[in-house]
Amino acid sequence: MRFRVRDPVHDFIRLREDEVKILDTPAMQRLRGISQLAMANLVYPGAVHTRFDHSLGVTHVAGLMAEELLGDKDEDIELVRKAAMLHDIGHGPFSHVSEASLERYANRESLEEGQKREKIHELISANIIRTDPDLVRILGEETCDRIAKLLGKGHGRPALKAIVSGPLDADKQDYLLRDSHFCGVPYGIFDIHQLHRSLTLEGRAEEEHLMIKTGGVHAVEQYALAKYYLTTNVYRHKVRLITDQMIARAIVLGVEKDGIAELHDLYAFDNTGKFVRSYLEWDDARFVHQFCVASAGTKCASVLERLRCRNLLKMVFSRAAKDFAGEVKDILANLGQLDYKELRTEIEGVIAGALSEELRQNIEADLVILNSFTIRSVREMSRNDERGVLVAEEPEPRPFSEVSTLFASIDSRYADEAVEVYAPVEWDTVAEKKRIRRQVSNVITEAISKCCLAKLEGEKR
Repeated sequence: MRFRVRDPVHDFIRLREDEVKILDTPAMQRLRGISQLAMANLVYPGAVHTRFDHSLGVTHVAGLMAEELLGDKDEDIELVRKAAMLHDIGHGPFSHVSEASLERYANRESLEEGQKREKIHELISANIIRTDPDLVRILGEETCDRIAKLLGKGHGRPALKAIVSGPLDADKQDYLLRDSHFCGVPYGIFDIHQLHRSLTLEGRAEEEHLMIKTGGVHAVEQYALAKYYLTTNVYRHKVRLITDQMIARAIVLGVEKDGIAELHDLYAFDNTGKFVRSYLEWDDARFVHQFCVASAGTKCASVLERLRCRNLLKMVFSRAAKDFAGEVKDILANLGQLDYKELRTEIEGVIAGALSEELRQNIEADLVILNSFTIRSVREMSRNDERGVLVAEEPEPRPFSEVSTLFASIDSRYADEAVEVYAPVEWDTVAEKKRIRRQVSNVITEAISKCCLAKLEGEKR
């Protein structure tokens, strides 16, 4: 028996009976309460879609790709579809915003040696898939294990893995189209059906690799450009960046300043069944209620209340990382890593003091956020972290970025590396905003450089 679900992106999505049973499990239904783009709806009001919607879309796209590439291998197609459906099951409140907190507070000493370098949210997904009683009952232990390996490490079939996790995977294809649709922008649109027709599997049986047909380069160019444009225009929109950083800061303040044990326990992954059972009880709404409404008076709640009322921090400083001295630039590129958390806190405190003096108002250091990020060139982004896709040319396959005339003309070394500061500063007009930014630009630059150089000097002693 087959079921149909009406989807605003892909029209009707057809589901098998066992897939519907998976969707009806509490672990999957929880994803209805987890937003796909965190609080991006504060700038794109339509961006209220969820990880559940996305999971349905990825299942559909993975099925289309598998049917196109694998033909009548029903067992493989079913495995790919189920893996696609479960690929986001380990997401926490506000999706990707939770990942930094999981990395910060996880108990890595509890992990096995081979797990210590893996991303925590991926370990959580694998744990849920392997141990959730409903999923094990529906799929069986063997299938659950195969799906966990396909989504992580250990599955030996490159073709299947490429469909659910790779440069051209179903996940990216769906979120580009879905996020574009719900944000009301055209940046992530591409011809998904032509892209599928442009792909091929090459190699010996059971060892095939996903490649691009020689005539399919232009379809992949369109897809890669869509990914680049949506990243630069939506995922890196200043309001999206600020809201993500505010949620992350609220969590840090709640754990490290307020001492909220329940918040710490939410992110302190220890690889146990008890953690996973508790984790599966959380979504966006419960998070906001528990740590904003029920925790009124805490530093954490004050930041979350700002988000609820759209009283956001303002971007008071934005500068290219290349404008800083070479050694300082290198530090800023790594500022988001845990090894630099103390330096980042120190810089934010110095900036808060400088802003307080310059603007003659009390700027709270906890609400000053220093953020650095990189937008890679479209050519580098198309390689998807150096894992590149090959074009099936004769006599030997060649990298897509070399075959594509468009991408070969782009300097892969180019990247937009930015440093920004968000703070609780108010302005009423555009002119006032520009004046304040000009006024504080030099003092913030000096504060960042001074702290970074002091760290370097200390390391040399």
